Amino acid sequence: MIEASADVTVPVGREEAFAALSDLEHADWLPGVKGLVHIGGPAQGVGARYEVEAGISGRHLRGVLVCTDATRPERTVMTLEDGLDLTITGTVRPVSGGCKVLLTARYSVGNGLAGLAVERASAGAARREVSRAVEHFAAQFGRKAPAGV
Repeated sequence: MIEASADVTVPVGREEAFAALSDLEHADWLPGVKGLVHIGGPAQGVGARYEVEAGISGRHLRGVLVCTDATRPERTVMTLEDGLDLTITGTVRPVSGGCKVLLTARYSVGNGLAGLAVERASAGAARREVSRAVEHFAAQFGRKAPAGV
């Protein structure tokens, strides 16, 4: 299993940051996501279902991204159904001048030596993609993440 995390401080309150973090309709900033279409459940919150097109670990993927946990205004969890074992967790913590948003992507591409080799080979790209995602998330609020986050 590979885990890649990055964080950013945004100059807004937790409620506003959480609302943006959990809005899958406009979450094209997520790591590797190229497109999202609502296909069922509520628009936000637990049960929200979105067809997703993504490029992750050098693979082109299509699947269904589902919100499996939403604890307002602290945490949201999105899981990819079918295919790659992928979970994206976003957490929001208050800090001076705004809040810190932490994005963590955990994935596994399969069992055995071949799966382990692909995971290890893709770890650096996954870290870069999660860092890019928090930069794009922060840009919604008029602020970019510091380089190297």
